[in-house]
Amino acid sequence: MGRSSVRAGGYNSFWRQLDYWLLVPVLCICTIGLFTLNKVLRNNFPSGYPRNIIIQVVSVLIGLVLLFIIVRMGVDFLPKIGWIMYGVAIVLQALLPIFGDKDIAAVTGSNSWLEIPVIGSIQPSEFSKVALAILVPIILQKIKIRDYSYLKGFGLILLLTAPHFLLILGYQNDFGTALVLVILLAAMIFVWGIRIRYVILILSLFIIAFPFAWLFYFEDFQKIRFLSFLYPGFDPQASYNVDQAKKAIALGGLTGNRTGEFISVPVQESDFIFSAVAEMMGFVGAAALIILIFIYLIRGLYIASNAMSPQEQYMATGISTVFAFHSVENIGMCMGLFPVTGIPLPFVSQGGSAMVANFISLAVLITISSHRRRRT
Repeated sequence: MGRSSVRAGGYNSFWRQLDYWLLVPVLCICTIGLFTLNKVLRNNFPSGYPRNIIIQVVSVLIGLVLLFIIVRMGVDFLPKIGWIMYGVAIVLQALLPIFGDKDIAAVTGSNSWLEIPVIGSIQPSEFSKVALAILVPIILQKIKIRDYSYLKGFGLILLLTAPHFLLILGYQNDFGTALVLVILLAAMIFVWGIRIRYVILILSLFIIAFPFAWLFYFEDFQKIRFLSFLYPGFDPQASYNVDQAKKAIALGGLTGNRTGEFISVPVQESDFIFSAVAEMMGFVGAAALIILIFIYLIRGLYIASNAMSPQEQYMATGISTVFAFHSVENIGMCMGLFPVTGIPLPFVSQGGSAMVANFISLAVLITISSHRRRRT
């Protein structure tokens, strides 16, 4: 058999092993996102249009290229990806006090965006999620097979995660991203196998810590957001974004708003993007988006349950849980069902760094799925 035939066979095998139950729904979600964002950015940010939508399209393309490279490299390459993401996240977050985007910080209250010439603003903490979703499972597996003691293993996890939490909570004041990291770690440790008494202990510590966080950590705007969620009408100004988002969703009707006049929703390109989907595509478009999200989330959990090794199972569980939390929280806060946290909708909201990080996370899931297919 000639070398070209072997190479062609390898390429064909690569395309056959791709998990299209993950890839196709995500590409459809990206299409809905780009369609919606194009209208939102054109209407709300005409001075930056079309550059802003071009950046989003380029981010999708970069994400796809990285996805195919990572999947092609295989499961043995994942730890290297984790360490690369870890280093990138730490270095870029350390530069925030010097090169942070002060304009975005003034609007959002969070110092999480780094201003890079030509590229624009990126959020380095997005890469923290990918890094920890890959690296923490490696340690958990070593604890599982008794290569590490509990003390050594969880000590290493603490050393690994502490710098990210200190940077995200300390300087950036980004409670939403910190909450996502907590949920990521909790999901992986839960699947690893934690005793119920420790779960109760940890939950008790969170309950005890909440009043202290309320008094000494939360900013006034965060407190008002939370109180406005608990007591609708507590502060009409604080609940304005949610009220406008709900109006936009209602105006979408069955197939979308055809009046030509759209509801003004602050931060609709990111935090409240679901309201734009519902307004422009109606119940049909919003339902289609939710179904597509449901398909790839269920597929992610299926991959986790059939993974070839414990560390792959923990990775797939953590990534799928993060995607699920982002999706449920974003859609829920647009409908007034959850407090506003500033968490974007994966593969839909504007954000180049988030888009690239999401595709790298998706690449990890597909790599794990491909590994199982090659071995079975």
